[in-house]
Amino acid sequence: METEQELDNKEEEEEETGESDKPEERIVEEQELIDDLEEKKGRVVIPQEERIRVMKLSFKLPTKLKELLDGFKWAMSKKKQSSVIIVDGRSGMGKTTLSFQIGKYMSESFSLDYVHFTPEAFVDALTRTKKGDTIIFDEAMLLSSRSALSAINRMIVIAMSMIRSKNLCIIFNVNSIFDLDRNLALSRADLLLHCYGDSLTDKGKFLAFFKGGDGRDRIKELYIYGKKYYSYSSPKSNFNTTFTEHFVVSEEEYEKRKQIGVNKFLKGSKEEAGRKYITQRDIVIYVLVRDFGLTIQDIAKRLEDAGFPMDASQISRVKAKIDKLLNPKEEEEDDF
Repeated sequence: METEQELDNKEEEEEETGESDKPEERIVEEQELIDDLEEKKGRVVIPQEERIRVMKLSFKLPTKLKELLDGFKWAMSKKKQSSVIIVDGRSGMGKTTLSFQIGKYMSESFSLDYVHFTPEAFVDALTRTKKGDTIIFDEAMLLSSRSALSAINRMIVIAMSMIRSKNLCIIFNVNSIFDLDRNLALSRADLLLHCYGDSLTDKGKFLAFFKGGDGRDRIKELYIYGKKYYSYSSPKSNFNTTFTEHFVVSEEEYEKRKQIGVNKFLKGSKEEAGRKYITQRDIVIYVLVRDFGLTIQDIAKRLEDAGFPMDASQISRVKAKIDKLLNPKEEEEDDF
């Protein structure tokens, strides 16, 4: 029989070597008991299997950031909540690199299949997600366009209404939080990471803003006080640190998919603009007939004289279409 001293020495040796005679099942049970006690104390507890997974990742996130992300994981799992993260910064500051590292830290299944470059693709993906997924919208430099900004903010409003009960981690990878929908910044974003550098070649740094233990919501304060001049100087960030350059997916494949996404968006914008001009033309034709008393033949002749021929039958169809849109009830009464 082993003496008490021998048992103590054995435990010390096990701690140093990481080896133990305890069955693996018993170790797991003991850890689960410890985790249960920690949860009862209101502390964030991440399952041991998940802790082991992230320890084996090929990159390391800053400790303070990992603590925040672990809190999001716990809230998604135990409180059935979704988490919203904004990663912003000038092009080349590493926001895509950082957001992808976060994606892999949050979800084992994360890959380029969970990254979307157009508002339509992002919203469509939200309808097919599983609980615990991490979905990234990568604006791919589209915010330089006013029409793109409008489309993105419409997408954000839709997305916020869809994620309430999905237990997701949503990451918006954009140029600046100040370009985004006001409600997202003021009441829905859980974390803002602003990537920056002191020069064009300096990158790999970020400022973190969130609602801390002191009760101050620094994202809200930043949006209110900084939006006018796109300034990130006030309030002071919760913390600032650095991150590695490790790109967790194929850069070549990422660039390829990004270009496809940009092309789709630009094509869609042109088509939308074309539809807008056609609608404006149709309304002008309708007004000319209704309010100015021009006949369909008069309009056809004037358009031909101006070098924009349009036959009478097409003009007639335009008038009928606008009539139906503006007076649907009258149309139904005429049918009877």
